[in-house]
Amino acid sequence: MSPSQPMKVISALSVFLAILVSSCTQLAPRYDAELYSDLTEVNAELMQFFSSVSHGTSRDSYTERNQNYHSLIGKIDAMALQSNTRPIPNKDTLEEINNYLNSKGTNIVFEAEPPSVASLERISSSLNRMREEDEDKGLRATAVALFKNEIVISMDQALTYETFLNR
Repeated sequence: MSPSQPMKVISALSVFLAILVSSCTQLAPRYDAELYSDLTEVNAELMQFFSSVSHGTSRDSYTERNQNYHSLIGKIDAMALQSNTRPIPNKDTLEEINNYLNSKGTNIVFEAEPPSVASLERISSSLNRMREEDEDKGLRATAVALFKNEIVISMDQALTYETFLNR
């Protein structure tokens, strides 16, 4: 073996590895640690907010909560936009993701957009409806519990999906 042959083999192997690595495709959107952290933070803020209104509210005290609603809705809408900027995986990967999510007992289907986007949009919509009702007539404790239940289900779906990406 000539002294230049090992160098040729190493060069050929390097070129092969470079081609192999460059042809690998991402099967699922990348895990976004910042988005997950923001989700867990806003989840805590939502639960604190629900705790503060759990006994119901009166229309007269709505102005005390107005800024909380706007802050929460703004954060959630921003996270939905951030989540939606990631690429969508191919059909086979979507099926694998959906099977995994179903095995966890969640009723989440990933189709045209990441499930966290749809979940966050539902949270925003629920909070907007809650805000409108609170402003118009106040909230009874049962209404607060119903809004909380809707939001907890959607937040659980968003957190479950984002956790799935961190594998």
